[in-house]
Amino acid sequence: MSTPPTTRVDTEQLEAAIRQLEQIKQFLEKNCLGALPAVQKALGSASNVDMHDAEYQITREATAFGAFYSAYGMQAKNDSVYRSVDTSVRDLIQQMDSAAANLRTIINNYTATDDAYLQSGQNFNRQLDASTTTDGSGGGVMYA
Repeated sequence: MSTPPTTRVDTEQLEAAIRQLEQIKQFLEKNCLGALPAVQKALGSASNVDMHDAEYQITREATAFGAFYSAYGMQAKNDSVYRSVDTSVRDLIQQMDSAAANLRTIINNYTATDDAYLQSGQNFNRQLDASTTTDGSGGGVMYA
């Protein structure tokens, strides 16, 4: 029976991947989420539009149900796009956190398993060495 090939996980590469995920997450938090309040301020929010005391004159070109409603509709779309981008970036950051946590779990599980196998092998070798003595003091198998 042949011995199965040994597997080796390069935990340093996994640690590097975690660092990369964390750097991307920080970039998104700083440059994307950090910029969104300025975008919100520039666009305004459809939910903050209060038309009740706005100065306007109804003409043939701008009726209350035409241009003013359309401007409010455009603002509502801007608000919707803003919220979608904000939600998407936050979801992406959450997924990156999850991926980094999963990589940490893989590293910890591999390290624990590798350590357990190493310890088991050392214990087996000690028992084997103790059982191969010829004077009978080690117990186990005696060779003549």
